[in-house]
Amino acid sequence: MSPIIDIHAHPQIKPFNAELEIQLKKGLWQYFSESAGCSSLGGLRRKALESLVKDSQTNLDQAIMGDVRGLFISLYPVERNFFDVRKRHFLLRLILGEKHMRDFAACVTGFGRPKIDKIFDRYLHKKGLNYYRKELIDEYNFLVSETSDPRFVIASDYDEFISTLEQGDKVASILTIEGAHALGSYEKEDFWRPVSDADQDDIHRRLLDGFETHISASKRWNGGKHCPFFITFSHHFCNLLAGHSQSFKEGGIIPGMANLLDQRNGMDEGFSKLGWDVLKLLLSNIGERRILIDVKHMSVKARIEYFEYLKTNYWDKGEDLPIICSHSAFSGYRTLEESNKRDSNRRYNRNYLSKQSINISDEEAQIITRSRGLIGLVLHGGRLPGGLAKKQMERARNADELRDATIALIMSNIFHMLRAVDDQSAWDCISLGTDMDGIIEALPPYTNYSSLKLLPIHLRQFFHRPFDLPGIGMGKKEVKKLMYEYSPEELTDKICSKNALRFLKRYFNEDYLLRRV
Repeated sequence: MSPIIDIHAHPQIKPFNAELEIQLKKGLWQYFSESAGCSSLGGLRRKALESLVKDSQTNLDQAIMGDVRGLFISLYPVERNFFDVRKRHFLLRLILGEKHMRDFAACVTGFGRPKIDKIFDRYLHKKGLNYYRKELIDEYNFLVSETSDPRFVIASDYDEFISTLEQGDKVASILTIEGAHALGSYEKEDFWRPVSDADQDDIHRRLLDGFETHISASKRWNGGKHCPFFITFSHHFCNLLAGHSQSFKEGGIIPGMANLLDQRNGMDEGFSKLGWDVLKLLLSNIGERRILIDVKHMSVKARIEYFEYLKTNYWDKGEDLPIICSHSAFSGYRTLEESNKRDSNRRYNRNYLSKQSINISDEEAQIITRSRGLIGLVLHGGRLPGGLAKKQMERARNADELRDATIALIMSNIFHMLRAVDDQSAWDCISLGTDMDGIIEALPPYTNYSSLKLLPIHLRQFFHRPFDLPGIGMGKKEVKKLMYEYSPEELTDKICSKNALRFLKRYFNEDYLLRRV
């Protein structure tokens, strides 16, 4: 079997944001334990963060141990709004005073205290931010510096990626970006503007100038060889380009992250004029590589608009442009329009699949498959299961029952997609996009890269002896039918590596990415 390939992870996020002496000592390879800020919280404040993974999941020592040797590394300058907290719950107002906020932020992110202080200074003094110059370029340079260790390679194309994998003792990586805000330069007033403000001529022109400069610069990284392969266009907060989906859950009596981090501005909106102009700059491949678009985190409205744009400007003209959804799950909604609604805790709790608009509907699965796209199945305990699946996992009495409940959840997502697409070609689109080290909830038993080596074993076991998937109303007979006579080994390889390699062979090369002039 080929090494495992993960199309969305953040192995650099803890070392890059650590104190300098720790960054230099540990780099990408060594393990980071939870922040000292966690131990100083105590009581309810610490319990509120209980489900989040706070230590390393993807350091490269663990990657080698788990045979995860193909990584799409997602560069992520943390959005300023992530620290502009709005305590919209009475318990948060009680337990989170100003003196606790920096420790709380350090515990959530795993960042070193100097980085936390720097970010809070921007927020408290209401400063604007050039994400590219102040964050992204430094993050990229950190990764380049790590290539001084010959075991870590940033691949420039498919050929270099596959040849690195074949050497057996190296980690091959591909650069991507999470959030197009990373290429922008924003003034202090921009952070809480609605998306539609970017249609105003003066705001549009000012912001577009920054995006043009930074997109062009990123496409020239290392002479163009390190141009990011794709970019997750939207993320947690409004970037004035396109609306985002809700990604933090509301709480009940116990507060959720949505009660602390206010995503409402820009949520569920469509594209702005600025967004379309930035999209075209990213996709342009005249004289420089194009950067593909990842639709994860886009609002449903923005996704509908983007798919229509692709149909009109590419697919109807016979041009090949795939859809990527790098770290996602399936919602169980039949259509995009049906999923275009605000999330509800009640709806989430009453369903086995995660009925959240950020996840993929049946119609969207069909569109992605037709585009020859790629879906990364996320291993996030707060995103992959719906409420009923989560309860089943919580009721597990031992490690074997927990493993079986998790495999049933993973397979229910996969076979729901197979049933929705109703075509063998759907098997070519499923890969792994774990989102590990992306401030996620653990999905046991696959809580870090060293434990991910168990996943291919468990997948093969299921395919050899499939069982009923009652969470999606599917019996063993239908499961076997939807396996389309592939062998258990073929299906396991497709999910863990071969589909990602197929996608890279087709698209991660200059013949596709670059039109020479």
